[in-house]
Amino acid sequence: MWQALAAILSIAYCIPAQATAAHLAEAMAWQSPSMAWAPPRSLAAAGDGVLDPATRWQPVALPAARERRTPSATPGDGTPPQVWWLRMQVPASALAPTPQGPRLYIPRWHTLGNAAVYVDGRLAWQSRGSRVLVSFNQPVWLDLGGDVRPDQPLTVHVRMASAQGAGGALSSLWAGPAEELRAGWRLRSLLQSDLLAYVRGANLVLGVLALAVWLARRRQGETGYLLFFLMSLSHVFGTSLFLVDAEGFGLDDSWFTWLTMAGSLSASTCAFLLLCRIQGRRYPRLARALLLYVATAALALLPLWSPPLGAFLPLVRLAQIPAALPLVGAAVAGAWRLRAWPHVLLAAMMVLLFPLWLHDLAMQSFRVSAEHIYATPYLYAGVIAMFLAAAFQRYQQAAREAEQARAVLAERLADQERELGRTHERLRAAERQQTLMHERQRLMREMHDGVGSSLMSALRVVQHGQAEVDVAQVLKECIDDLKISIDSLEPVDADLLALLAGLRFRLEQRLGEAGIALRWHTRDVPPLPWLDAQSALHVLRILQEVLTNIVKHSGATAITVSTAEAACGGAPGVHVCVRDDGRPFTPPTALPPGRRGLGNVRARARALDARCDWAPQAHGTVFTLWLPLQRGPARGTPATA
Repeated sequence: MWQALAAILSIAYCIPAQATAAHLAEAMAWQSPSMAWAPPRSLAAAGDGVLDPATRWQPVALPAARERRTPSATPGDGTPPQVWWLRMQVPASALAPTPQGPRLYIPRWHTLGNAAVYVDGRLAWQSRGSRVLVSFNQPVWLDLGGDVRPDQPLTVHVRMASAQGAGGALSSLWAGPAEELRAGWRLRSLLQSDLLAYVRGANLVLGVLALAVWLARRRQGETGYLLFFLMSLSHVFGTSLFLVDAEGFGLDDSWFTWLTMAGSLSASTCAFLLLCRIQGRRYPRLARALLLYVATAALALLPLWSPPLGAFLPLVRLAQIPAALPLVGAAVAGAWRLRAWPHVLLAAMMVLLFPLWLHDLAMQSFRVSAEHIYATPYLYAGVIAMFLAAAFQRYQQAAREAEQARAVLAERLADQERELGRTHERLRAAERQQTLMHERQRLMREMHDGVGSSLMSALRVVQHGQAEVDVAQVLKECIDDLKISIDSLEPVDADLLALLAGLRFRLEQRLGEAGIALRWHTRDVPPLPWLDAQSALHVLRILQEVLTNIVKHSGATAITVSTAEAACGGAPGVHVCVRDDGRPFTPPTALPPGRRGLGNVRARARALDARCDWAPQAHGTVFTLWLPLQRGPARGTPATA
């Protein structure tokens, strides 16, 4: 690090004190009779008297300009140029040796034609490319190191060949050490071209981003993003004139000029339409008139039938005024109505647009110093920035409104949730009440039709003294009915075998006392999801009725109960088989009076979407109860006896 610092200090001390840049603000001017567009290879080869001692040079102050008349001739149309020479003297004090050597720095030159710089009679620099779209905004930076002689001044000539009546302008010149002039040259390059190129690039990136947003939301009618993209793209085309370099753009001069004009008109139109959207206002008639004017002006200035635009570009640029007036009016009206700082700044920029635009027009006409900076391109960039600020403020307002709406919706949702909770509690209470009522009714009906009926039968036996009836047996049946009703309330979790196990526990002893052996051959069967308390009671009542009939009427000595998985009519299900070895039984098609038991069996089976069948055998009967795995809509409870 110390070695690097020492090297920097040694370089600094090597710069002589007398090496100070010279500002060349005076020159000698002479209009040459030369008819040649191309600059000569040297002053000696000029042949127009530029080195003749008799030539009468006139002193001029720099920056210097010749008035531009519009329209004028165009380079390349066959007319000879007007050649203008300027001669300046660089003092020897500005050419003292330095580590980086002396430089010649010209901030700007401009004309319709070309320019060349000669140092001590030698051609040191010349403009290239188009004679119309010249690189007028690119500062000239020329190395003088090869032309310096110790303690001798340098003579610098500038030759400008211009179209007839086109005029021209040349800024003052600077000559001296590169170390001293580089900062000014860099700053001038930045202000005249580089910064504008950065701004154009940033605007184009923002425009592409807006285009992507529009493509994603075009169905929502978000045309503001498309307008911003078109405005950014138009700004790129409208400011291209200020960024022409020595290589040019490879486009015909007339078409390039028309493209910059169309870009400026389009930028104003898109800005007006976008501003109307941001402000929430519509000017349909004014918008239609503006679009019609821009389309007409663009068609009228097409190079297909219009004269060369470069020859009278300042006059053509007057066409921008009608396109800019609606934008200025909308900006001022919006600032007055909205009173928001982005709209106020935008209106201020729009008001400044005309004096700055007139300033740039005067520069193009060579009526203002060539050392000024073109301000209109940066004003367009400021307008885009203000559009972004206004759009951002609108976004913030929309975000606040969305936040408030979200808070209101959240509060409403909380109220709805609370009301829904209260409603849910009321529904649950009503459901519990209804469930209790239904269960109470079911139990009362079962107690009345089952146990109640049996008790009434026993009571009539006792009252009438019917000795042939076994009262104890009747009471046992009452107790069995009561136990079965209670068993149906036990949860079985859709397990049919658990339900049958309870029935076996209740009836096995009674069947044993009657001298009937009860055998079980059950297999695992799929669960029945619909097997709730009501359905379980139906199954138990069916099997109870079948077993009771076997005990009373068949004279059987053995009963076998089995289960298996079986399908019926293509529907999956399970069946329960009850086989006895008593007298065969065939159920009648029409039930006689007093035989309501079989009717109850069939009615309960229909309530379960089940099927029941009696198949008489050689020795006994097989009763089959088929139960589906899935039931249809719930049916009413059958009457019981």
